[in-house]
Amino acid sequence: MVGWDWPFSFLWFCLVAAIFLALLIYHGRSLLRVTLPRLAWKLILLRFVASLLLLVLLARPYVMTNEPNPKEFNLLTLADLSGSMNTRDGDTEVRRIDEVRPFLDAGVDGSWLSIMKSEYGKVESLGFSDGLQRMTMESWSVTSLGKNTALGDALSAGISNPKDAESLGAVVIFSDGRNNTGTSVLDVAKQYRTQGIPVNVIGVGRDRPAGDVSIIFSDRKPKAVAKEDLLLNAMVENKFQNEAEVTVKLLLGKQILQEIPLSLDGGEKRKLSFSPQVPKTAGPKRYRILITPPRGDSDPSNNSDSLLVMVKAPDQFLTLYLSNRVHPLFPFVKRVLANEERFDFRALVRLSEKVFHAFGEGIKPAYPTDRSFWMDYDAIIMDARVLNDLNETLVESLKGFVQKKGGGLLLFGELADAREKLGGIVPVKELEKVNAKDNLSLITLEEPFFSPVDEVEKMKPFLPRKLPGFFVKEQNQAARGVVLSKANGTPVMVVQAYGAGKVAYWGSPHDWRRSMNSEDGAREFRQFWQSLVRWLGTGGEDRLKTRDSEKPTLRGMDATLQVDALGADFEPSMDAMVEAHISGPEDFKKVLQLYPEGASAGRYAGSFRPVQAGAYEVNYTLRFPDGETLERDDFLRVSEAGEEALDVSFARTDLQMLAKLTGGKYISIEEMKNNWKPAFAEGLPSVKKRHSLASAWVLFLFLFLAAGGEWLLRRQAGLR
Repeated sequence: MVGWDWPFSFLWFCLVAAIFLALLIYHGRSLLRVTLPRLAWKLILLRFVASLLLLVLLARPYVMTNEPNPKEFNLLTLADLSGSMNTRDGDTEVRRIDEVRPFLDAGVDGSWLSIMKSEYGKVESLGFSDGLQRMTMESWSVTSLGKNTALGDALSAGISNPKDAESLGAVVIFSDGRNNTGTSVLDVAKQYRTQGIPVNVIGVGRDRPAGDVSIIFSDRKPKAVAKEDLLLNAMVENKFQNEAEVTVKLLLGKQILQEIPLSLDGGEKRKLSFSPQVPKTAGPKRYRILITPPRGDSDPSNNSDSLLVMVKAPDQFLTLYLSNRVHPLFPFVKRVLANEERFDFRALVRLSEKVFHAFGEGIKPAYPTDRSFWMDYDAIIMDARVLNDLNETLVESLKGFVQKKGGGLLLFGELADAREKLGGIVPVKELEKVNAKDNLSLITLEEPFFSPVDEVEKMKPFLPRKLPGFFVKEQNQAARGVVLSKANGTPVMVVQAYGAGKVAYWGSPHDWRRSMNSEDGAREFRQFWQSLVRWLGTGGEDRLKTRDSEKPTLRGMDATLQVDALGADFEPSMDAMVEAHISGPEDFKKVLQLYPEGASAGRYAGSFRPVQAGAYEVNYTLRFPDGETLERDDFLRVSEAGEEALDVSFARTDLQMLAKLTGGKYISIEEMKNNWKPAFAEGLPSVKKRHSLASAWVLFLFLFLAAGGEWLLRRQAGLR
């Protein structure tokens, strides 16, 4: 509250202010007559400021504050007397305990503890290691420093008695934060936060590297193309003073790709290049590196790192044409794909019951039997009737080729039993066979539909006016027509995403005739089929995205898990069931349900609290209402000391967290002053104190500057 100590009535104050204003106006008008307007206005402004400050000082303003009543609460100080307080940091010869003593030794005149006792009276001073003790002169001796630190127990004792807790106004701790026995500090901090008692912390120690070996991917965005060399690099650092022997492993999923033994000198930092990796398929790939640390490694969170690599489609697309009959389309498609360097075209056509035409490297003249047969290809062009000739194993593996590998599948002709065999992979539910008529000319959608603009040139495929074939009467909800009848809008070509791949149905395989009509028709036929195969072979957009972060999560704090999910139509999905299966150090296991986050469509989030530092593996499973399932592996690093100070000689971050969680203050021992005031609990009994602003030196300083500046300007201008 702000008030005024003006000794007279408010009317007198107004009268004085009016006189000041009148004089200011009078002198201002005089200045405008005798000097330049620019100088006159400067003088008027300075006079106004000086007059205003003088009026404020005459009014004698004050501020009333409510401050804790020292007679109504207790202040508890805790001094760390554990063995680690005997440490000498850096080049100094001063022990940590010796840095604390000038502030907490009641025998030292003018110490912080003495000032606190004079101001607040009820101040209790205790020391702790693995137990509590009252502070005495002997408490500061070296021999009394305990072997363990029970910081949590010491804090818990302060509120164990309800009466003591009720009268406790604040706690001040002097410690290096090394807590190795007794109650968890974070658990006790929650109790203090609940009761509204702030814990103020004075950190004692110096940041310095301890024994630790770390590893990290040095290139976070490597160039990656399917079937081409992928170069991965890592940075390994040894923060031990002595030589360290480690083994570095490179993994893709559970598969170990490479192991490298290393010998690192003390303080050595080395760049490590792995053997070139060759991703077989396009799409997201999560690589992981880890080291087997030497004994005494202080921070397990930096012993591993993961990297999500987005592998692009190859420049050459391995394509298979598969049919159980001789179809006129085959030679024309073969011509436009086999003679183009971007395509590796292969074909298998059944001519009769036991006779096959095989084209391309490694193609045997028989139906395949190996379930992994499809996985080498980027795109498959298939006459739907051939599905009747394949066994169930091959049909199931074809589903996996599209859904899991991200391959492309083009079906043409009569679907027959394709829907029954492939289920929802087939984008078409019902077909109608039509003959070529003038009113059945076709159109395409306005937007390019084959591929992103940066991969395939913008184009709308040329289509003939008359085209016999199959029109789609009913399609899957996730499918969309991209080539339509002008007459009624019925699609002749539909596409859809399924899992990680793409599926298309082309109902007019007789369009080979346009390549024979003219040179332009041949060019447009070639452009259409090449673009179509390229679009199929690139796979769809990643439908399950996770956060890829280099930043570790702090142990004891909530770790947020987040995924973005797209449905089969590549629209954000809000109806999926999302689970995160988490495994971590010391056999940690947890299944976490993720729920839609309202702020972002398609985003699912959840959190858990890691209990140990180290690497946590997270397997996300998304189940859609139609039965489709997506999976993705991720990794999470959890640190003991947080992001800014992963390994220090004293637990600075833990102490800062303790203060933050309880609403207290944190400062280092170097910043500590004898007049420092801790944060007190809200709602304590208070007393009102008046603080006069009339004696504030800042007001007098500005008054002097304003008056002095005005005087100097007048003298420079030759004015009186």
